[in-house]
Amino acid sequence: MERSYQYDIVVVGGGTAGVAAAVGAAKAGAKTLLVERNAYLGGEAANSGVNCFCGFYTCGSDPVRVVKGIGQLVLDEMRALGPTIAEEISASGNRDIIFQPEYLKCALDNLLEKEHVDYFLHTVLIGAETVENEIRTIQCADDEGLFTVSAKAFVDATGDANLSRLAGAKLIWGNDGGHPQAATLTFRLSGVAADVDLSPAAVERAVVRAKAEGIRNLTREKGFILRMENSGIVHVLLPSIIPEGLSAEEMTRMERETRKQVLGYIQALRTYMPGMEHSELAVIGPSIGFRETRKLVGKETITADDVISGRKRPDGVARGGWKPEIHRDVNKMATYMEVKSGSYFDIPLGALQSENVKNLFGAGRMISADEAAFAAVRVMGTCFATGHAAGVGAACLAVDERAEIEHVREILKEQNALV
Repeated sequence: MERSYQYDIVVVGGGTAGVAAAVGAAKAGAKTLLVERNAYLGGEAANSGVNCFCGFYTCGSDPVRVVKGIGQLVLDEMRALGPTIAEEISASGNRDIIFQPEYLKCALDNLLEKEHVDYFLHTVLIGAETVENEIRTIQCADDEGLFTVSAKAFVDATGDANLSRLAGAKLIWGNDGGHPQAATLTFRLSGVAADVDLSPAAVERAVVRAKAEGIRNLTREKGFILRMENSGIVHVLLPSIIPEGLSAEEMTRMERETRKQVLGYIQALRTYMPGMEHSELAVIGPSIGFRETRKLVGKETITADDVISGRKRPDGVARGGWKPEIHRDVNKMATYMEVKSGSYFDIPLGALQSENVKNLFGAGRMISADEAAFAAVRVMGTCFATGHAAGVGAACLAVDERAEIEHVREILKEQNALV
């Protein structure tokens, strides 16, 4: 029997942006479905082992809170599970939120259940039917076969613009020159001494020495190793590679090559970083983490000048507070563009709306932004904010048949978002 479902809103992708979009849409009165291809929610935060929410606060020594709304609801659910998150000042001098990814999976389950959001895990998007520049249905697959879902509006929160590509939306790959930022495969080490110097400078000394001594498959010499307070487990963000596509062949190449790098870094850290001699590999990934692949061409594009100047605007539906962090060289740390401490910029609704597909919204690290601006909006704290805005915008379009900016902003404020 052919299976089909009908909703007001369908969100594809269950990372930070997708969860925020689905909850925001449901709270706005839309019957909402979220589909996710993995066995759990969380996106890069869970699937790639990235355990740091950047962007809830502005950068610098005088941090200002710029993300609340659904992002705050997620933090509340984490706190309800115990001491699973902590705020700290990072090695780069910014206020971040460190969290335990395994608990995040449970917290997101709890939130979606509490907010009455339907969601399907183990669901792969395989097609989209677009008629007269509107998506009518999407085609999905699970282990029982194929099924379709129809809706009035759709949110692409896949990170890689997978729905947008299948729907025929205008996209770009990487920056204007077609070059994406480096991808990173994180891994975790257990048994790390409490007094280890985990600063980027200490990492650099160890990796440079390891390279000189002939340890193979090492790329980035300087980078971050993160630790939850009082934990013997650290998260290493070093193995890196430049994506050349998203085909099965290319994905296999990247996973294989970065796993080789993991082994090289374990040898380097055990040998040349005092206090890590007895560390053990706890987990790899489990999947490579992308910073930049396909991006939406929106009705508006956020620019570097918007970020640097801290532009405020009447059509803003989310706030971005992170400074541009550009990872182009697999052997070096990111290049940072400095912003005034405590400054933030507004993200317009048009940057979340497809230029050519009427009922398609984008959220997270695929929104419409130039190279430098994208390097500021891609972080997960900001993804909560853009996802929330995209979900509410889609709900307005589905329920009211239009996404008027003042109405979208009004609902976002009612849902405790900062706009």
